[in-house]
Amino acid sequence: PGPVVDDRGVQDLRITATALAIALLALNVLDVVVTEFSVQRLGAVEINPLMAPLVGTPWMGALKVGVPLVVIALATRIKTRRSVTMLSIVVAIYVLIAALGLGQLAYLHV
Repeated sequence: PGPVVDDRGVQDLRITATALAIALLALNVLDVVVTEFSVQRLGAVEINPLMAPLVGTPWMGALKVGVPLVVIALATRIKTRRSVTMLSIVVAIYVLIAALGLGQLAYLHV
C-alpha cells in the first residue's frame, strides 16, 4: 500500500485531500453553470455523450455536485499519498475541462 505515514502525516494528507475535493466541487459547479448557459442560451452542444441527455435537467446538477460531495466525505478517510496524488490528477483534469468550457463560452459569446 505504500510507505507508512504517521498520524500527523495522515492528518495533513486528509486536509490536502479535502481541499482538493472542495476544489473539485467548485469546478463541477462551474462546469454545470457554463454548460447550461452555453447550451440553453448560446446554442452550444454538450459533446460528452454521457452528460448530453442530462443537460437541462436537475440530474446534471445533482450528479455534478453529488459525486464531489462523496469525494469530500471520502477525503476525510484518506491514508496514503497515492490517493492524494490521484485526486490531484482528477482536479487537474477538471481544471482543463473548466478552461475549455470557459473558452467555448467566450468564443460563443463574442
